[in-house]
Amino acid sequence: MSRPTRSAGTLLAGGVTAALLCVLAPTAPAEAVVANVAYVVDGDTIRLDSGKYVRFIGIDTPEVGQCGYAKAKKQLDKWIGNKARLVNPVGVDNVDRYDRLLRYVHASGRDTGLAMIRKGLAKARYDGRDGYDRHPRQKQYRAADRRSPDVC
Repeated sequence: MSRPTRSAGTLLAGGVTAALLCVLAPTAPAEAVVANVAYVVDGDTIRLDSGKYVRFIGIDTPEVGQCGYAKAKKQLDKWIGNKARLVNPVGVDNVDRYDRLLRYVHASGRDTGLAMIRKGLAKARYDGRDGYDRHPRQKQYRAADRRSPDVC
């Protein structure tokens, strides 16, 4: 019994398909879910009704007691209602070392992390330039950070 052979055209088509998949895979759509929010922890973290914490991807806001903390938390409290859309981009760790979900957070019709940067309440951080995973919006976040005022 003879084995079927592939023609050169079939091999070429298969190779082109594989190459396209390699190129297109990193740009695959991110997974997004709408979650119930229990409360805002600070300017870059929220807690869900499920008990899980969500750390915003690509931003850093002041910690308790630091200049800008109260402003950042207050602004996020205004934007985050009882629901938020959480986007899990391809190529970024699912959780951080504290077991918080790493997500882009959308609320009030905006990319909340980017909006925090634009208001000068957050810095673009924890990305490929800082030794962490590169994230898809890194270039946009860094550009916004260069143009935004600093609240402190």
